[in-house]
Amino acid sequence: MEISVTTPRRTRSTFRESVADRLAQALARFENRISEVSVTLSDTNGPRGGVDKECRVNVVMPGFDVLTTSARHENVWGAVAKATERARRIVLTKLKRPLAMRAERRDAVIPEMELSEAESTA
Repeated sequence: MEISVTTPRRTRSTFRESVADRLAQALARFENRISEVSVTLSDTNGPRGGVDKECRVNVVMPGFDVLTTSARHENVWGAVAKATERARRIVLTKLKRPLAMRAERRDAVIPEMELSEAESTA
């Protein structure tokens, strides 16, 4: 899993590494299913303050569309925390959904098989 962090202006590499580490920890459970994660941090209205720090996370998983989530907060770490949690939940939901669909199909097929077997023995 490759993680890239983009910021609008020059920031310390330790800051970008901290953001990448936070995402790596949150998505570690799925690292063999995720090929790439890109994080974009922005400040929409500059130094005026307010809830304007945005963190956008794109997760690339083979076999799925690009999963995108974002969060806004008054400080950058709040936005990173929210977006990271949302990304983790979205990945988990996407990976669970096919299992649930397969279970529904399996359950739908079994009664039909039982009926056809019962008809052939009668």
